[in-house]
Amino acid sequence: MIKTLFETTPLTAQEKVIVQYIQDHPDCLLEHNAKELAQLTYVSSPTIIRFVKKLGFQGYHDFQLTYVQEYMLHQKNISSRLNQESSINDVIEILPQIYQQVFHETKNMMQKASFVRTINYMLQAKQIDFYANDNNYSEVQSACLKLNALGIRAQAFNTLSQHYVDTFQSQDVLSFVVSHSGKNQTMVDAAYYLRKRRSRVIAITGVIDPTLSLICNESLYIDASLHHLPSSIMLYGLSIHYVLDTLITILMIKKDKLEKT
Repeated sequence: MIKTLFETTPLTAQEKVIVQYIQDHPDCLLEHNAKELAQLTYVSSPTIIRFVKKLGFQGYHDFQLTYVQEYMLHQKNISSRLNQESSINDVIEILPQIYQQVFHETKNMMQKASFVRTINYMLQAKQIDFYANDNNYSEVQSACLKLNALGIRAQAFNTLSQHYVDTFQSQDVLSFVVSHSGKNQTMVDAAYYLRKRRSRVIAITGVIDPTLSLICNESLYIDASLHHLPSSIMLYGLSIHYVLDTLITILMIKKDKLEKT
């Protein structure tokens, strides 16, 4: 997550120096506080604090803790990459470690306020539509099956039908648009048309490209980085699955409470 933030956050010249130092000395945050990091990068301590807050952390300690957790996971998985020489036993042993890292990074990107608003939108909607294609489509189909089992009308599309959208009342339908890259043109066009019709739209997307996020009402972020092995397609699918199951589980709990009151 922090690597992605470094790449996607607009930084000043001084902040770029800080990032470069951290990248050149990846273990520096394990042993240096904010004042010491400031001295090493020839900036002021307030510059360090502004830098970590710009990245979305509450303070240096929060930033340092997250970095150390990710650093330790990365170090643990350096020797856990699968390749052509991997045996069946290697795959059985290593995949759970890689899955854990995907879930960890996805959890770190979860913004509670966005999930709360999204759950409220789901409770208000008469129907929930999902838009996704390629490998993402099977994930949203699975979510639809689970939602329908809860008595919530849900359906999946791999492209948008303008005729269909024009037939429903915008306040009745909540739409999810899924793109791991955030710039899949079919999904961007779908979100744009839905928003043009004043429909409420939730993006499930990565953070690298903001195109889809900027169109939608809310964004739920997935781990869409491409450095994972053995297959980024399989692994960001796991990330999407985790986000969707989180929503469905919370929704199930909410519905149970409402039915008992």
